[in-house]
Amino acid sequence: MKLSHIALLVSVFSAPALAFELSAPKTNNTDNLVWTGHMSPDTDTVTSAIAAAHIYGGTAAVPEAINPESQFVLDYCKATAPVALSSVKVGAIGLVDFNQKTQLHASLKEKDVVAIVDHHAIGGNPVNLTQVAAIDIRPWGSAATILADRAEKLNVTLPANIACTTLGGILSDTVVFSSPTTTDFDRQYAEKLAKVAGVKDIKAFGEKMLEAKSDLSKVSAEEILTLDYKNFGYGGKKVGIGVAETLTADQLLARKDEFIKAMKAHKKAKGLDHLFFAVIDTKNKKGNLLWIDSADQKIAQAAFKGKNTAEWLVLDGVTSRKRQIGPSVQKAIEAK
Repeated sequence: MKLSHIALLVSVFSAPALAFELSAPKTNNTDNLVWTGHMSPDTDTVTSAIAAAHIYGGTAAVPEAINPESQFVLDYCKATAPVALSSVKVGAIGLVDFNQKTQLHASLKEKDVVAIVDHHAIGGNPVNLTQVAAIDIRPWGSAATILADRAEKLNVTLPANIACTTLGGILSDTVVFSSPTTTDFDRQYAEKLAKVAGVKDIKAFGEKMLEAKSDLSKVSAEEILTLDYKNFGYGGKKVGIGVAETLTADQLLARKDEFIKAMKAHKKAKGLDHLFFAVIDTKNKKGNLLWIDSADQKIAQAAFKGKNTAEWLVLDGVTSRKRQIGPSVQKAIEAK
């Protein structure tokens, strides 16, 4: 066998060694590496992209405009916002806070995904990986918590402003530790990050975040519907679920007719089989679910037991799309 052929075989069988390594950042090629999260980016997505780019190199980017809560966190922490995804050259992709292709920006190619850091279940329509990728998925309250753990284990120091934004990601997705998704890891890393960031009162910081998220009086129903919104594939059906977490739920519940109009337009425009929108009352720890037609009503009634008041299905104790709303809707659809 010629030496050139041997060299070729060695390069082929050595290829996996060149895969992205979450545990060995110095071995990675970060040229044109972009860290980004799901469409309708929330605070966990935004802050996780920032943390991942600091730990591993590359650029933090967001696929769409950030929401009011995320902007508050960036301002509070004196941190620079991730760049717009459309403004950067993408070679390799690191995904944070999601693994579903239904939530992937249309400009991104699944074949370019080299890493995923997430805290959601792999189900529905996960990203189709055509190469070996580094994956870290844990049942923790936020992707930001996982990245805080990665930084600690790798002895990577997070500067105060990034420790602050990472703390914001944890507080947002755990709803200041009140969500059923919250773990001891979230609380522990929040305490550690707060010390680095100089945040003396974690609860007060979290409450200010909730207030920023709650101020939606000047935001249209169309925008609110998609501020914290995700598409899913359940049982071969295209399903959209939007949520609005707020301390002032009554203000949004009074806008029912606006939301119904916005939902009808969105469902038709996106070709969805089912669409649901929930106003999460973070003060009283309950969800208020809305649908727009009989097909969605049947799924909602099969998925939940609650008090139906003027088309809002009141769900006591239901505050999480990831742990409660999404899985219940999925089960109801797949049972048909």
